Amino acid sequence: MGRDTRRTRLVIAALLVVAFALITLDYRTGHSATGVRGAMHSAFGGIEDGVTAVVRPIGRTASSLTHPNRYHDRADRLAQDNAQLRRQLADDKEITRLAGELSSLRLLADKGQYSIIPAKVIAIGDVTGTDWTVTVNAGRADGVAVDKTVLNADGLVGTVSSVTAHTAVIRLACDPNSRIGARLERTQLLGAVAGGQGPSSLVFTLYDASYRVQKGDRLVTFGSSDYVAGVPIGEVTKVTDVGGLSRTAEVKPYVSVGSLDLVGVVVGRPPADPGDRLLTPRPVAAQPPPAASSAPSTAAQPSAAPGAAQGGVG
Repeated sequence: MGRDTRRTRLVIAALLVVAFALITLDYRTGHSATGVRGAMHSAFGGIEDGVTAVVRPIGRTASSLTHPNRYHDRADRLAQDNAQLRRQLADDKEITRLAGELSSLRLLADKGQYSIIPAKVIAIGDVTGTDWTVTVNAGRADGVAVDKTVLNADGLVGTVSSVTAHTAVIRLACDPNSRIGARLERTQLLGAVAGGQGPSSLVFTLYDASYRVQKGDRLVTFGSSDYVAGVPIGEVTKVTDVGGLSRTAEVKPYVSVGSLDLVGVVVGRPPADPGDRLLTPRPVAAQPPPAASSAPSTAAQPSAAPGAAQGGVG
């Protein structure tokens, strides 16, 4: 039993030597199956293929261990390419978003016949404290001046309070110290809007105490030294009685301070008051379908005496 095992080991060892010899010839002479290489391949080709299949993964592993940087470099390159593609996709998305905002802003300016300078918000003050401002990247060199109205695609943002060569500080409409002339939609009734308790609340006071402010009433600016006319301000959400008169109300502004990005500084006033043109049209209530008529039909009725139609036939 021991002798057979020893003989088997010797045979396997000899075959391994032959296979390695064939592999060596492959690398040195190529794959030309001529001469001694061809004869040996004919005799031991199957063994060579089997040993090569076993040895090749071992060789690749050894190569990766002896040249680790090659694989690390490839992984780094793939990671860099992936990051670049992600940045490119993010940039394309941002460009598309800004293009949409600019288009909406231009549409609003065209409706009101305002000349505007687009600007991007680059800093925001502490709107929970005393600094109710934002800073934009347009200034004196771009034609921006103090007391110019600032708006975005949703409505009134505020007014320019200070200017440098390339930046401007905008005092927001929700500043508690602000006071903006306002007009109720579809009327000539005037009042004033002041900052409320936060960036999402304004207070409107109507000058005419005989008129009742109602929930859902909408406000626009009327022309003054620092605000152009017709810019949407907000909508009445709650009416407050003062001395039995409903002339004071809470207003939700159309502009969200927390999402301010692209704005327009009005540098050219419209030739005439735009009125309510910049307000979003109210939805038209659906009309009920006409009721079905219940009147009796006027179609000819059949004769009550059929025999009369056959008069005298007998």
